[in-house]
Amino acid sequence: MISEYDACLKCTICEMHCPMLRVAPEFPGPKNGGPGLARLRAAGEVAELDHLDLCLGCRTCDTVCPSGIHPADLIAVPRREKVGRRGLSLRDWVLTHTYLVGPVAVRMPRLTNGVLANRPVRWAMEKVLRIDRHKPMPRYANHSFREWFARHESPWKDRPAPNGKVAYFHGCSVQYMEPHIGRHVVEVLEHNGFEVILPEQTCCGLPIIANGDLRGAAGNGRFNLCHLRAPAEAGIPIVVSSTSCSLTLKHDYQHVLHLDGADVVARQVYDISEFLLACHEQGLLRTDFRPTQERLPYHQPCHQRAQGIGLPAVTLLNLIPGVKAWNLDAGCCGSSGTYGFKEEKYEVSMKVGEPLREALLAAGAPRAVSDCETCRWQMEYQAGIQAVHPVSVLWEAYGLGGA
Repeated sequence: MISEYDACLKCTICEMHCPMLRVAPEFPGPKNGGPGLARLRAAGEVAELDHLDLCLGCRTCDTVCPSGIHPADLIAVPRREKVGRRGLSLRDWVLTHTYLVGPVAVRMPRLTNGVLANRPVRWAMEKVLRIDRHKPMPRYANHSFREWFARHESPWKDRPAPNGKVAYFHGCSVQYMEPHIGRHVVEVLEHNGFEVILPEQTCCGLPIIANGDLRGAAGNGRFNLCHLRAPAEAGIPIVVSSTSCSLTLKHDYQHVLHLDGADVVARQVYDISEFLLACHEQGLLRTDFRPTQERLPYHQPCHQRAQGIGLPAVTLLNLIPGVKAWNLDAGCCGSSGTYGFKEEKYEVSMKVGEPLREALLAAGAPRAVSDCETCRWQMEYQAGIQAVHPVSVLWEAYGLGGA
């Protein structure tokens, strides 16, 4: 039987593009740590390589491989085997299960955020859990997105929406930390003639996958597929505002977790910018934008690049009269979900993100744009500028806040 790793050409294109090799030459790299290690393990010659855990999981190697290999998945195999035997460490469990804390945190956000920003508490977290004290923890909102949605009056409540229904997979960050982005998604879609429905959902499971717990992630995946399959089979598009979540629904449920029905759902999943650009190409997107003069540097998340959908956000933003948006093309932000919060990964995470920081500062704009929450948090922390979701810029340009 021919295995995936046999297709490796040893061309080293993956290594030339790997953001980790640039700052940490001790990292074995995607070629040696991916198909190279898989070949050795299959021959029974070696069990593991040192420093393999430095992999960001950015999937850049998957994107650039001319043979269609997924080195990132191959690199993750030893970690997944280890976690399968021993389970997640306490630190990794805490970092990957914030969706269990969220319902309580939004009930007492001042206390939660105050505790998580407290220096003695952060020092203790570093000593006990090895969560780096320098990296700011995400801040919880004072309400959940679904609470806002329950109060929201849809303009299509009593009549059919002209463009039909859209199901929204909002993810954890919108639900507990950035409900305003969920509001912007809903109101932009409604402005364009869509009725938004909210299927039941839990965390997409990507943080758990990234930390090696495929069994735990599969439980999340099966729950989500159970509730997303009906709209998918009805031909209802499923839009996602986090590029990490959309990649998980499009790819990981089917090709990493091998879940039944994942292919049916994946065919209906769209990144929100991808969906809105498709609407524009079909003549469905309203372009009644208010003119504004603004330069908007854009950072493309690695997990969006891995979807192969181009730069839909940049095209959309440039539809706004007076806006000049462009892709910085400065590589990975370095945060990579939970990666940058770990004490042993913090410094290398910051080094990976340095080119993006320099590009943001050179752009000289007061704010920047990115589709991924952890990218935005890293941009704000490392470059000290405001980072917003592209749908929020569209929401402003439509004048929906004033409405």
